[in-house]
Amino acid sequence: MNEPISVDVIIPCYKQFDQISSLISSLADQKDIFINKIVCPLTLSRSENDQRIKDFFEANKVAYFELEPKDFSHSLTREKAIKEYCESNIVVLLSQDIKFADEHSIFNLVKPVQDGECVYAYGRQICPKKSLEKYIREKNYPLTSKVTSKDDIGKLQIMAFFASDAFSALDRNIFIKIGGYQNFDIMMNEDMLYSYFVLQNGYKKKYCSDATIIHYHNLKLKQLYARYYDTGIFYQKVTLFNNYKSTESGAKLAMYTLGQCLKHFDIKSTFRWLPDMAARYLGMKKGKRAKLMKEGK
Repeated sequence: MNEPISVDVIIPCYKQFDQISSLISSLADQKDIFINKIVCPLTLSRSENDQRIKDFFEANKVAYFELEPKDFSHSLTREKAIKEYCESNIVVLLSQDIKFADEHSIFNLVKPVQDGECVYAYGRQICPKKSLEKYIREKNYPLTSKVTSKDDIGKLQIMAFFASDAFSALDRNIFIKIGGYQNFDIMMNEDMLYSYFVLQNGYKKKYCSDATIIHYHNLKLKQLYARYYDTGIFYQKVTLFNNYKSTESGAKLAMYTLGQCLKHFDIKSTFRWLPDMAARYLGMKKGKRAKLMKEGK
């Protein structure tokens, strides 16, 4: 019988005690892996939840370090946890709001990293509720696994770098070797940025369709606009992606979701479709322009 794969798990945490405690407790149900260490960067909320979370960490032997909200960074906070707190060569990155779809979710995610098939892997995300979010995740996280290398960038363009640290695994030695996030201090898309460094350095990443979590958002239009505004700012700050095409993939996603709305007679989502897509498009456009205007261009 094969030995369980040893992993360290990183979960950036903030405020939601029930989410955090439930996820950490559910790690014990995952099969064929050995969780060597759980590391939780804790962004302080100055609420009673902070102490409840810290008490839970200490009772469950979870390693953690504290951050003020102004000091949190999606890239540098994870990098600190990976470099300074982790010990295993395979590190699993999770978002606190995910749920595992089955007991082999982590094993199926980390096995290709363990076997040397890739140095970075991300899993499938599903939304069980009939909604635009469900159709978007079906498009972005299909049923077929895929390995991506530098040779695929020309064909895939911006989508070559797609990944999600809501549920991903990486080779820690390679992460350190290529410089992690290379000093980029960013508030989103650190997974996409790391994919870029992985591929450009000649390594491979893999989408693992058999490694599945339940993960979705229920954003209001104003929140969706703000999220894509921040995405626009990201593309201005990280100019590495300026030479890759993205409009075609966005258009395909929009038409796929509309088609699914009609196919499933999803009236609610059909009415939501146009303002939803408009919020994404306008937020992204405004975010890109906001940075340019700020720099006086």
